[in-house]
Amino acid sequence: MGNNIVFRWRLPLLFIVYSIILIGCSAPTEVDVPLTFVPTLKPTATEIAPTPEPPPPKTLIVCLNQEPTSLFLYSDAYLRGDAYLETIAILQAIYDGPFDIVDFEIHPVILERIPDIQTGEDVILEQVTLRDGDVYLNPETLLPEVLTIGKSYLPSGCQDLNCIETYQGGDVVADRMVVDFHILPGLVWSDGEPLKAEDSVYSFEIDRQFVTTTKYLVDRTYEYQALDDLTVRWVGIPGFFDKEYGMNFWSPLPRHALRGYSTADLVEAEEANLLPMGWGPYMISEWRAGEEILMEANPNYFRYTEGLPKFDYLIYRFIGGDVNSAVQQLLTGECDLLDESLLPDEALPALLNLQDQGGLKLAWSPSAEMERFDFNLNPIGGEGSQPLFVDARTRRALASCIDRESMIDEILFGKSMVPDTYLSPSHPDHADGLQSITYDVQQATTALEEIGWIDDDDNPETPRVAMGLPGIRGGTTLSFTYITTEEYFHEAVVEQLQRDWASCGAEMEVVFEDPFSITATWPEGLVFGGGFDVVGWSWPDWISPLCEMFSVREIPTSENPFGSNAGGFNNPDYNLACDMILLGLPGSDAYRQAVHTTQEIFSTEIPALPLYLKPRVVAHVNEMCGIQVDPLAFSVLWGLEGYDLAENCEE
Repeated sequence: MGNNIVFRWRLPLLFIVYSIILIGCSAPTEVDVPLTFVPTLKPTATEIAPTPEPPPPKTLIVCLNQEPTSLFLYSDAYLRGDAYLETIAILQAIYDGPFDIVDFEIHPVILERIPDIQTGEDVILEQVTLRDGDVYLNPETLLPEVLTIGKSYLPSGCQDLNCIETYQGGDVVADRMVVDFHILPGLVWSDGEPLKAEDSVYSFEIDRQFVTTTKYLVDRTYEYQALDDLTVRWVGIPGFFDKEYGMNFWSPLPRHALRGYSTADLVEAEEANLLPMGWGPYMISEWRAGEEILMEANPNYFRYTEGLPKFDYLIYRFIGGDVNSAVQQLLTGECDLLDESLLPDEALPALLNLQDQGGLKLAWSPSAEMERFDFNLNPIGGEGSQPLFVDARTRRALASCIDRESMIDEILFGKSMVPDTYLSPSHPDHADGLQSITYDVQQATTALEEIGWIDDDDNPETPRVAMGLPGIRGGTTLSFTYITTEEYFHEAVVEQLQRDWASCGAEMEVVFEDPFSITATWPEGLVFGGGFDVVGWSWPDWISPLCEMFSVREIPTSENPFGSNAGGFNNPDYNLACDMILLGLPGSDAYRQAVHTTQEIFSTEIPALPLYLKPRVVAHVNEMCGIQVDPLAFSVLWGLEGYDLAENCEE
C-alpha cells in the first residue's frame, strides 16, 4: 500500500490536472511499432538457486522510466508532474498509506478507521458565529473568501442554493465540518522513533508554507492540530462540506529528523529529497544517481511480524523510455516488473502476444481515465458556423451510430468497458437503470430523418442536409470536424468514428492537434475558446462525482478562463443537482439523489459520449504474484508490500 500525499482538487483545478494527463500521455516514447519481442527467457533475478540454511535473500527489481529529482512530498518537480508516475511508485515503498484508495473508496492504513459522517463517528458539523472579515466558502463561487456585506453565505442547516442568504452585517450562524483522525498505536519511523500526531501537523505546516504546492485543501482549512499523541483534528472553514473529508489527514513527515531545517532549506536537504525517512515496508540504503535506488526491508515496519514485505531487498531501476529494451530486460530477468511509466498504449498488442506465449504476465484494470468526445453546443466560429448539436435528439442519434463495444474489443483488445455516464461503471455512485445509448444504425438514421436531417440525394456517400431544423440554415450538411491528439488508440478510434458516422450520413473530418493547443485556455484556446465542433479527449474520474465538468459554473468565460465545460452544456435541472453535490452533505439522501439526477440528465441529453476507460497495465515475470491494479490508486504498485514469488503465493 502506498503513500497518498494530500492531493486534492476540484474544478477548475481539474482543468490543470487534465492538462497534465493529456500532455503527459502524449510525451514521446522510444517505441517501434509493431513491437517484436523474442521470449528468450533466462533465470530472473528472483530465481536465486536454493542453498542450505539460511535461505538466500529475495530481491525484487522494479523498472521505471525516468529518475525523479526528488522524493520530497512538497517538491516543486513532483507536484508539477515531472516524473510523477515514477515518484509515486517509489513512495509506495517508503510510506504505507496513510490511506489507500481502492475501488473508489478510502481505506485506512495507518489510521484506526476512516471517519464517517453517516454514523457520526469522528465527524460533526458544528455551528459557529460568522462575522464581517471572517474567511468562509462562498457558495456561489465555491472559493474561500472574506465575508463582507452583500456576499452570499450558507446559514446553519443550509446546504444548497435554495436557502442561501445575503450577508447584511453583524453576527450570523453557519456550519463547519470537524473531523478527527486516530493514528494506529505503536507506529514508528524506520529509525525507531514513534510516529506521532505532531508529525502530521508538521507536514501540514510545511505544506502551508510552500508556495509551489496546490493549496486547495490548505486554503479551506480553518485549523489543523494534534489533540494528543495519536489524534489529529481537521476543522474546515465555514460552509465547506468536503466530500473527501476522510482524506483530510496530512501524510506525516519525521519532525524529529527535519525540524532543524528551515522551510527553504528543505528544498535542498538530502534527508528530505534523496533519503526520506518513512514508516513503510522498505527504506533507502543507497541512491545510485542515474541508475537505481537500492532499498532493504524495514525491520520497524508495523506489519513486519506479518511477514511483510515479502522481499528482503527492493531495487528501483531507471532504464529510460525505450519500451522494446524494457520488455527485453523483463524477459531476461534484469527487471521483475515494468511500471506503467514504461508501457505506452502501443506496447499492448505485443505484450498480450507475449503473455499468450507464456513469456510474461500482465496485471491490468480499466483506469479512472475516461476517453470521451464532447459536442460543442455553443460554437464560436467564423462565418458559416452552425450550431449542429444544439438539439439533444441529434446528439443521441449520432451517439447511437457508434459501436463502442467493437471499439473496445478490436482496438483495446477487450481491456476496457463501455461507460454510460460521466462516472465509471465501477464507481459506487454509478446509477443503474438509466436510458443508455445503444448501437443501432437503423434507429439512428430513422431518428435523424424525423429530426430534419434528410438524405436529399439518395446517395449514402454524401452527408445528410438540414431541412426545417430550428436555428440551422436549410441545406446545411451534417459535416463537422473532430479534434483530438495524435495518440496510439486515437488513430484507430477516429477511423472507426468516421466509418460509423458515415453509415448514418454524417461526415467527419479529423484534425490532430498537439496537447498544448487543446488545453490552451479561454478565449484563445482552440477548444476552451469555443471554436470547435467535436473534441475527443480524456478526463479523470474521482471519489466524489465531478459533475462540474458539465455545469454552467464551468463554462469558460473571462471571469472563469479555466472553466472545463468547453461544450457549453447548460441544463437548469442538472446545474441545480450539481450544486447540491458540490455544496451538500456527502452521503445524505439529498446528495445521493442529486448524484443520480446528474447522471440521468447526462444520459438523456448526451452533452458528451463516453467511449471507453483507458487500460492501466503493468507487466511482470511469471513467477510474481500479489499484484493488484486499481482504477484510482495513485500508483499501480499500491500493494507493493504483498508482492511475492509464485511458490509462496496463496491461491
